[in-house]
Amino acid sequence: MPLESGADQSVRPGEQVSVSVGLQDAVGNGDRVFSEAFTADGRMRMNDPHVTAVMTISCTAAPGAYEVRIGSGGDPNPSEVTRLWGSVRVAPAEEAERAACARRVSDLPPEPQEEHWPADVEWPASPWDVRSVRAGGEMTATDGLEMGGDGGVTLTSSVFTRPVVMYGARRVSAVVRIRCDAKPGLYTVVWREKGTPSKVWARLRVEPAAPDCRDPAPPPAETVKRTAVWSAVGVCAAALAIGVRALKRRRRAHSLL
Repeated sequence: MPLESGADQSVRPGEQVSVSVGLQDAVGNGDRVFSEAFTADGRMRMNDPHVTAVMTISCTAAPGAYEVRIGSGGDPNPSEVTRLWGSVRVAPAEEAERAACARRVSDLPPEPQEEHWPADVEWPASPWDVRSVRAGGEMTATDGLEMGGDGGVTLTSSVFTRPVVMYGARRVSAVVRIRCDAKPGLYTVVWREKGTPSKVWARLRVEPAAPDCRDPAPPPAETVKRTAVWSAVGVCAAALAIGVRALKRRRRAHSLL
C-alpha cells in the first residue's frame, strides 16, 4: 500500500508499504527509506516516471506508531542527512497471525534491483539502469562521472561483438553492438581501466534478434597486419623525406656562403 508524505498509515505485520515520488522531488535514486517497523531498509529505485521503494512490516513489530524516514546519504552513517516522510501505526496481532506472517514473509522474493530510467537519459544512469536492446542492435554507453580518460577505458560483455574503447574529452562514450546469437536475458558490462580493478559498470537486457540479423564481418587478421606494416613503412618514408629536405636546406645554405 502507498505511504503518502505526512501520512500516518495503519498497517499489520507482514504487509508491504511503498514510498513513491516524482522525478521533480528532492528524493534521489539510491536513497534509503527506514523505520524500526520494517524488516529491512528500503531503497529508492528509478521506475520511470517515479522513484519508488517497497518495505515490509516486521512480523515482530510491537503495536504502536513508528516514524518512517528517508536518508539522503544512502547507507547509514553518523553524518547522514534524513527527513521525516510519515509514520506507520502497527496494529496488535495474535501469536498465530505473527507465525503465519513469518512464513509468508520468508517466501517473499528478493526486492528487484533493476531500475528503469526515462529513454532520453544517457545509459547507464546507474549500474542497475537496465535498458532493453535486440540482439544485433546497438547502444551508446556514456560516462561523465567515473572520469575515465580518453581512450583509457575498455568495456567488455559476453554479448558484445567485440570489446570497445571509450573516447571523449569531458565525457567518454562508445557504441556497443550486441551479437546476433546472444540469448535473451540480463547481462553485465565490465569497466576495465589500467591501474584500477575491473568492475561491473552497467547492465542490459537482450531481446530476441530479428530473423535476418547478421553480425558485421570482422576485418581479416591479414588485412590488419598488412595495414600495420604499411603504416610503419609510411612513417619511415615520411621521416626519411623530412631528413632529406633538411639536408638539402643545409647544403643550400652552405653553397650561399
